[in-house]
Amino acid sequence: MRKRIAALSLALCLALSGCTLKKEAEDASLLGRAAELGEELALLTVDGREVPAWRYLYWLAFTCDQIREKYKDSSLSLDWEAPVSGGTLADYAKDQALANTALYATVENWAARYGCVLSEREREALAKTWEEQSEARGGEEAYLQELADLGLDRLRAEELTEVGMLYAKLYNLCLTEGSELSGLLDQADRLTVDRILISAGEDREAAREKAAEVFSRLNGAEDPAAAFPALAAEGDDAAGPRTLLPGDGTLPQALEEAAKALEEGQYSGILESEEGFSILRRLASQGEDLAGEAFDRLLQDAAEGALIQTTPAYEELDAAAFDKALDRLREAGE
Repeated sequence: MRKRIAALSLALCLALSGCTLKKEAEDASLLGRAAELGEELALLTVDGREVPAWRYLYWLAFTCDQIREKYKDSSLSLDWEAPVSGGTLADYAKDQALANTALYATVENWAARYGCVLSEREREALAKTWEEQSEARGGEEAYLQELADLGLDRLRAEELTEVGMLYAKLYNLCLTEGSELSGLLDQADRLTVDRILISAGEDREAAREKAAEVFSRLNGAEDPAAAFPALAAEGDDAAGPRTLLPGDGTLPQALEEAAKALEEGQYSGILESEEGFSILRRLASQGEDLAGEAFDRLLQDAAEGALIQTTPAYEELDAAAFDKALDRLREAGE
């Protein structure tokens, strides 16, 4: 569960600077004006890292835009007060934006902890990317206007891009044998399995009998390891070998626990679950391509477990009012 508290020191800072917020908001991009907040105000912290308001507001705008688009595609009327799990649709938007904000801040915290910084060559590449993106959009002026509609300028857009580059450096460090991060992926407790599935369907007993027949064929095969993929292809799970991470929902929990108990190359007995009857075979790790999933999971877990301290300004921020104000500003071309 994410730990969140209202930080007394941040609240005091906010109270002392409150008289300047309106003026700052007037001078801000459309994000600050829509929220009526100073964009450089420390709106929250993630494990001690201060996050300026514009960062969170960018993700809030991003989330609201996504929700609007989905409702539009479904020809549904958008109601920010509509109830969803744990609150309203507006609450959901705030929480999703907070999750994205925390993830980016966690990447920066990890980069600082493990000494990942951008090299001069990487910064030159960043400038080159800017030139290419500007050209693709018809020139720098057009690109800057596109960013302005998102509440960004060049410095802010590049700041977000730098976080993505730090993520890549952290991942590469994890894959570098002997580095400080090289053992991190082993902690993810990932495992790779293949599965033969006989779906229960409408006749569970018939499925049970078929699973027993398949298991008998597997045991009677001259080379069970070679027979397993063929039998899996005949079954009802066409996904093939896949990597599991604890609690990721890929398999029912009982099957996940059974997979953990297997040695590499070993297959299970017939395992019953709501969807039917499964036979699992544990495989050796399939290399670097699967490590990315584990690394993402580690980062996500770190972000979800981060200590997030919020200010009263964050708590009072109304996602519905922000979205409506942002929409008006965009329509007015401000």
